[in-house]
Amino acid sequence: MGKLRLAATAAALTVAAFAAPAFAQVSSAADCEYEGGEVFNVQGATVCLVQIRPEEYRENEAYDGQQLGVNSCNGDTLANGTFCKITLVPAPAKPEVEETVEPVVAEDVTEDESN
Repeated sequence: MGKLRLAATAAALTVAAFAAPAFAQVSSAADCEYEGGEVFNVQGATVCLVQIRPEEYRENEAYDGQQLGVNSCNGDTLANGTFCKITLVPAPAKPEVEETVEPVVAEDVTEDESN
């Protein structure tokens, strides 16, 4: 009986994930690809680039979950609002480089005696 409940719970979660509306925020690589986007590695960060649906396709629920993009952008908009760039995993912080400065030793300056 426990295995049946576990299987039913897993099936329900799977159906719920696929039935998620397109206006849900993209927060993983799977979400990005599900909405028709692509995942890239940019300077150590993992980013999603997904199309933002045109206005005429945002209200019709028939387009939800069809890999046609998202209704709104929870990241940076690109190409005059056509695409959305969402940082899924930020790049690791770059270590600070300490510069060692050696002291400058002043040399004895003697004036020209020909004056």
